[in-house]
Amino acid sequence: MNPLNPWVLILFQSSAILYLAAAVMSLCRVRLAALLCLALGLILNTASISLKLYLSWPMQSPFQEPFWLPAAMAVLAFGAHKHGRPVLAGHLTKLTAVLALIAALFPNDYYLPFPRSNTIVAHIFLPMSVVGKACFYAAGAAALMFLARGEETLEHDRARPLFGRFMVWGFVIFTLSLFLAEIWSYLGWASPVIWNNATMTSTMAVWFYYGCFLHLYLLRAWPPRRRAWFALAGVPLLVVFTLLPETGGFKWPEWLS
Repeated sequence: MNPLNPWVLILFQSSAILYLAAAVMSLCRVRLAALLCLALGLILNTASISLKLYLSWPMQSPFQEPFWLPAAMAVLAFGAHKHGRPVLAGHLTKLTAVLALIAALFPNDYYLPFPRSNTIVAHIFLPMSVVGKACFYAAGAAALMFLARGEETLEHDRARPLFGRFMVWGFVIFTLSLFLAEIWSYLGWASPVIWNNATMTSTMAVWFYYGCFLHLYLLRAWPPRRRAWFALAGVPLLVVFTLLPETGGFKWPEWLS
């Protein structure tokens, strides 16, 4: 075994601890410390992902989305803070910590690299899929804020709710990732879709759900509050259909024992 392999998991577990610290600081309203911990966690998370890619290349490792997802959520949290939405940034920081802890404590075949890539799209569809799902999670957080504010919701947010924008961008990016995955599948197995793969079936369930929302959003068939509930309900759907299948059994970090 390559001596660098254990560091992939150690770096990620360390980033999960920092994400948790950022969430605690956010709850205590110590925003500067929260941002610092979030930034350090993102750096270690990115280092873990980069090292894993380096060790696996040109192979592709399965079950990697749970390790990429916290990094995408952290980037969205920084984006929310930059655009003057500190409350949303705080919610995204807490969500980042929860997702990172799940991935750190329930890793799945973390060291198994397969299969060999015939095209660069094999390494592009994964991050695009992660970004799309991160937007869906962010839409759920924004929808919760929208529902909590009630009549205090700003007129601009009523006309173009933030959760709707997150879901539209998430759907576009997620759909592109599916097309890239089909190209990879065709080059590897001579078939763009392998329907007997449970991951493909659960992924399409999520795609149809958010595709339904996109129609409701564009047609304005439902009022904003009902659409917000729809966006919020998508979060447990994401967890059940895309996160849990990628996780494994409980594994306490050995270096913390």
